[in-house]
Amino acid sequence: MEFLQNFPDQTFVTGHYFMWSPTTRTITYDARRIKTNNGRLALLHELGHARLGHRIYKYDMELLRMEMEAWDIARDLAPRFGVTINEDHVAAAIASYDDWLTKRATCPDCNNFSLQRGRDAYGCFACGAKWVVNWRKDRRVKRTIVSRFIRAYDVSDDNRLVSPVDPEQVTANA
Repeated sequence: MEFLQNFPDQTFVTGHYFMWSPTTRTITYDARRIKTNNGRLALLHELGHARLGHRIYKYDMELLRMEMEAWDIARDLAPRFGVTINEDHVAAAIASYDDWLTKRATCPDCNNFSLQRGRDAYGCFACGAKWVVNWRKDRRVKRTIVSRFIRAYDVSDDNRLVSPVDPEQVTANA
């Protein structure tokens, strides 16, 4: 492909999407869409990841930062290669990551936006639930509860502690 010849130091692999692989140091590209402006813009974005040496991230905010940095590189490269920056396309791409990250961080029990505790682990500061999520960005977000906060005592309507809850009953209802 003629456009790819502009980047002789980079290895490209055809596929059905655009993606930078830090493991193999290759950029996968969609051979159909590379012929369009948005396809070339997507390739420049992935080239941004490559040039910045982006690796696997641990926290969601790192991913968002890397995405925005790669778009900045694409903006810098675009005029040199006759690619028009489509800010709507860029905004939609960033919004898709924001939506994905929000789904991961939303508590499956109480729908509160919560805290990331590890690469795939979250915890809700409102209800105490803890969950893990799937890793792949190209899949639907799946949240799996691993534990719930269980109160040893219940609170009455007038805010008094009442007798302990039967642990077997709590476990059965969890």
